[in-house]
Parts: sequence; C-alpha cells; structure tokens
Amino acid sequence: MRFFNFSRENNIDFSDRIRKRWLILSNGFIADSQRNNSLVWKVGVNSFEDFFSGLEKRSGQSLGRRLAHSSSESEEWLISDSNTKISSSRNFKKWNRTINDWQDRGLGSFELIDNSDEVRVLINNPSFGPMCAGIFSAIWELSTRTRHRFRWNQNTSESLMLSLSEDKVEIPSPQNVSSPWPQDISFSTVEDDDFWDTLMIENSGSWSLMGVRTMMIHQDLIIRFESYFLPYVDDIHEGRIGSCLWRNLDNKKANLWTIFSDTMREIFFDQGHHIIISKEQDWITVARRHLGKNGLGCIDSINTIDDFGGVEISTTSCFHPAIFCGILSGCWERAYGRNVKSEFRIESGTNILKLTSLSEISHQ
Repeated sequence: MRFFNFSRENNIDFSDRIRKRWLILSNGFIADSQRNNSLVWKVGVNSFEDFFSGLEKRSGQSLGRRLAHSSSESEEWLISDSNTKISSSRNFKKWNRTINDWQDRGLGSFELIDNSDEVRVLINNPSFGPMCAGIFSAIWELSTRTRHRFRWNQNTSESLMLSLSEDKVEIPSPQNVSSPWPQDISFSTVEDDDFWDTLMIENSGSWSLMGVRTMMIHQDLIIRFESYFLPYVDDIHEGRIGSCLWRNLDNKKANLWTIFSDTMREIFFDQGHHIIISKEQDWITVARRHLGKNGLGCIDSINTIDDFGGVEISTTSCFHPAIFCGILSGCWERAYGRNVKSEFRIESGTNILKLTSLSEISHQ
C-alpha cells in the first residue's frame, strides 16, 4: 500500500480507521459503523459531478441549493441519531473528531477564517461544493446550538468560502426517513482484502482508490435530496424519455427516477467498461464489480426472458432503484451494443428489474 503527503504513523492510523469505519457487507452494501450502520455510496468525485450535472440538464433545474439543504438536514439527522459528539469550541484544533470524519468520507478539510458576526470558513479541496457547504452548516449549528443562514462562494475546485450568520427562525429537527423500496438490512460483514489495496492519501481530507478521488455519500442524503428535488420536476428536458418504465409511480416521481437512471446509464456507458455476458451467471459477477464494490447492492437472481439479451433481475439489496437500474442498463448496452429499455416493479417484497432491447428485433 502506497501513501504520501502524511507521516508513516498518520498513514497507518488513517488506514486502520477507514477500514474499521466502512463495513463491507455480503449483500453488496457498505455500512457506516459510526452512523448506526447507515448505508453509503462509494463514488468517485468526478463521477458524482457528472451525475449532478446530468440531473440539472435533464430536469432543466439548478439544484445546488437543494442539495445543500438536503445535505444539511441529513447531516443533522445522522449526527443526532448516532449520538455523535460535536465540539462546542470555536478553536478548530479541538475538532479532531469532525476533522477525522471529513477525512474518512473524503469531503476535504476546513479552517476558520473569520469569527465575527458573520463566520467565514474556508473549505479546502471540497469533494462537492454544495454538499460540503450543507454538511458543515449542520455541524456548525449543532456546535453553536443556533440556527444559521449559510451561503458559499466557490471559484475554483481547490477551495470554497462558506459564510454563516445567526438566524432567529425556528426550524424543527429532522425526522427519520427510510427507503420506500424493499431493502435487506441484514448485517453480515465480509473480509475484502482487495477493497482498500490501492488506498492513497493525496492531501488533507481526500483520498483515492485506483487513482480516483473517492467520497462516501449516505443513502439518507440521497433520499432527502429527492424530497427537495421532486416538487420542481415538471418534465424531462434532455436524454432519453421513453426508455424507463416505473410501475406504480406517479408521473412526477417516474420522471425523477428516469432522470436519475438515464444519467447513471450515460455516465457508465461513457466510461468505456468492457462487459461480456455469455451466460446468466456473468450478470452476478458484473453486478458484484460495478454495484457491490460501490455499496449499491447485488443481484439475488436472474432469468433470461428472450433470445436477444433480455433478462429479469431480482434483488432485495438495492441502494437506490434508479441508480441500480442506470448502472445495469449501462452494463447491458456495453454488452450488447444496443439501446436498452428498462422496467422496474416491486413484487412480493422484491425489487424486479427487466432489461430488454429498446428497438424491436426481427426474428428472421
């Protein structure tokens, strides 16, 4: 294992800490042992930027502020629910627990610039600006026990200036949210010696795997972001429109999940992965690599439904149906070289995804 920019002692401490915190589960999930085993998505920073940009383009909406507020709400819930202690000091040298938390999650680092009526905090190497701004604002509110308005300014990828000012408004504490789809919450950890084998610490608050800067995003944040995003979804402005069918969802929620799924499909396809499917079992291996390695779930069973690559996939381990569908749709298109049609439904407590060719194929 190679490291640089930190002392050997710090590298060993970080490696041990991160392995203990992020628990690799047998069903393709990753759990946060410091946040009541909440599920997380291991995602490359650049891939998440592409994902967020795709959501904005397809929805025709600016979503930064909504992500920031959902991040703040999620962070407050995760900290409160897990009884995590937050320092009340304004001396960040005493914020070791929070500093380590940001490093574990690959969020970046922070320093206090101005401690006057309007507090200014510099976030260095933020993984994603709106998300980091929202997360830190929640931590600051819990530290000071006071609600704050926050705004941020980010001109470069290297730093973000966050400004916070006290707000007298009363905002209730966030409540628990849960996934509306079936989800296996059984807790079975596995030893994966290869998972952290390429871990490299690049600088304060960031790390990489296989040379890709990576961060951990909680499922709770994604679900809350949906609730902030959903009221503003009116139509799909870019991308494929008729390729995703979501059974028993209203039009607005179906459009939202299509936006999520089509964005992930395009990102995955453009990454140029080499996918070979010659038998049903190959799908299990593909899912383990492209879903399970990122905490997005697994395939429980799969059945061939036609002679042209059509399959029906069943799972009870699904981080998010639209992300799950998008990645497997991208796998299907890389394997067969044709556009895919997806159909998702929930049946007898199981998530079922059907993938077939978008265009009708002649049987001659």
